[in-house]
Amino acid sequence: MQIPVGNFGFKVAEPAQRVNAPAAAFGDAQGTADLGANLSNVADAMQAKQVKAAQEAERQMRERLQADAALERAKAANAVLDREIAVDSISKDISARVESGDLHYDQAPVEYKKAITALGTPKLTTSDPVTVENFDRGIKRADFKGESGIATVVTKARGADMRTQTDGVLDRLGKLAGMPGADVAAITKQADGLDELGRQAYGGAWGKKKQDFIDASWDAQLNQQAMSVRNDVKGIDALAQKVTSGEYADKLDSNRRNSLVAKLDGYKTSLIQRNEAAAARAERERERLLKHAEAEFNTFQALADKGTILSPEYVDRAVAATAGTPYQGGIKALAQQARETGGLASQPLRAQQSLLDQIDRQISATGRTPELDKRREQISKVLTASESDLKANGLRAGLERGVIAAIAPLDTSTPEGFAGSVAERIKQAGTVAAWAGKTVSPLDADEAETVRKMLSALPPKQRSEAVATISGAVGPKLAGAIAEQLDKQDRPLALAFATAGDRTTANRYTSELILKGAGAIKDGTVMKDSAKVTGWRATIATEVEGAIENEQAATAVKDAAYYIAAGIAHENGGSLSSSDLKNAVRLAVGGDVVEHNGKKIPIPAGMDQGDFEKRIKSVSAADIAKQSQDGKVRVGGVEMSAQDFAASVPGQQLMYAGPGRYFVIVKGRPVVNSQGKPITVGVK
Repeated sequence: MQIPVGNFGFKVAEPAQRVNAPAAAFGDAQGTADLGANLSNVADAMQAKQVKAAQEAERQMRERLQADAALERAKAANAVLDREIAVDSISKDISARVESGDLHYDQAPVEYKKAITALGTPKLTTSDPVTVENFDRGIKRADFKGESGIATVVTKARGADMRTQTDGVLDRLGKLAGMPGADVAAITKQADGLDELGRQAYGGAWGKKKQDFIDASWDAQLNQQAMSVRNDVKGIDALAQKVTSGEYADKLDSNRRNSLVAKLDGYKTSLIQRNEAAAARAERERERLLKHAEAEFNTFQALADKGTILSPEYVDRAVAATAGTPYQGGIKALAQQARETGGLASQPLRAQQSLLDQIDRQISATGRTPELDKRREQISKVLTASESDLKANGLRAGLERGVIAAIAPLDTSTPEGFAGSVAERIKQAGTVAAWAGKTVSPLDADEAETVRKMLSALPPKQRSEAVATISGAVGPKLAGAIAEQLDKQDRPLALAFATAGDRTTANRYTSELILKGAGAIKDGTVMKDSAKVTGWRATIATEVEGAIENEQAATAVKDAAYYIAAGIAHENGGSLSSSDLKNAVRLAVGGDVVEHNGKKIPIPAGMDQGDFEKRIKSVSAADIAKQSQDGKVRVGGVEMSAQDFAASVPGQQLMYAGPGRYFVIVKGRPVVNSQGKPITVGVK
């Protein structure tokens, strides 16, 4: 059996001490002794029963008391636990509000006190002082625990606030330290004012915290300086010296210093590499610009060499394109030369050649100078370009040089359309011819090809009629120019234009036989000439040999005679007599070939040698004089009057100069006027 002993404890019950009664109280006789013994036994039995009953009652009482005490202790314990739970809930709620920011930590104790007061103090009905005392202690312990928790939260929150404020000040000071030109020593000195707050916020760790801030401030400033010199090798080297052994040597710990030095080394390496790469790029760009400038210069020079007027905008563009290169000076020099010789290409070719001759005479008389050589080269290029362009496309060569302002439209769809629209072109071709000093075709190169294709689609007879139509519209000289233009693409067609208007005794166009013969040779309907000495070509060459001095004209006559012979053979079923071959030569020449004063010459069609001789004798002094400005001629270098020379013409040899025109030859040399131009005589 356990008995409550206070302080929420229990003790095991012990048996009560037995009462020791003196034996003499019941007598000494035997009987008395027996009776006494019996009585004693009865009394003992009764006493034992009473004792037992008393003990049972006592036991029951003790159990009730123990049960009541245990119940009170349990109630007290539950009340204490309830208090602890309530206080813990209050503490946690206030702590959560402090941590979330809903409640300032300074108000946490006040809120806790209010909550505890509102909670009240539980009461006990027990009279057991030990239970009461233990209860009071439990309640106080629960309340103290809550207060301690709140105090811990307050301390933690206050510490966090202190650290936040301290860190905020250090962070702002650190940003200032990292700005260009910042006084880091003065900035870090301000951290001393944070010592009291810092020690409260960080305790013993404040010293290291403060030193880390100072190191980081210097690190930020020196890294900022590193960024500012990262594109300057000298600046990088100077800062590295200050960091390793100069004024900043003691401002960084070894790790930060090594890191910064490594960064500076990296900047330096990268800068050197970038500089090398930039130099390589610059060199490539320089080469590209030089190539571009060279191309611009060559284009500019090609235009300037032609002597045409250059657009000011183009000159500016070319100068800009060559800026910073050696070619810019060349562009400016060429532009100056173009201004000095402006319009040279638009001057007649005779004038261009005369200017070149003048420079050559000056060089011959005074010697060479760089200026004369340069001027001669430039004028020579203008002349060469003019001659080259004239040969390739005469009409457009004149257009490019401003000789004519535009090229009039021309209908090349049909011969009739051509004839009806060519009048303006004839005028323009004449203007360009005056500039060129030679006959110029009224067609540009593309139009000539169009006409060739248009005529090639026609049968020989219709083609010859079309050639005659076109030739009749432009005249013999321009027809010859068209022939020269077509010669490379279509030799027979060119020869047809050269003989345009000429007719056979059967009153058909000679060009028809040329075109028909060319077609017959091409398709193999007449025997091809393969003999070297005999054969058609050999016979034709023998007939023409010596009659025409100009090799190109002689070849044209021979080729025309060959095609005419083939045309006659085609009409004769393939046969060709010697008289037919001579007739072919006569048709190609445009008349008979006769011998005059020991030299073969062709004479106009329809004229025999007697008629020719008479007409030569009729050449007057006036015919000669009008070809010379001073009325004199030069015969073999000897000056002679036109009148004296005219009287000698019938006895002199003649050189074929074109249909019905001849140069007078004395001792193998043409007679010329004072300007060196050959004197011609004509017969009709």
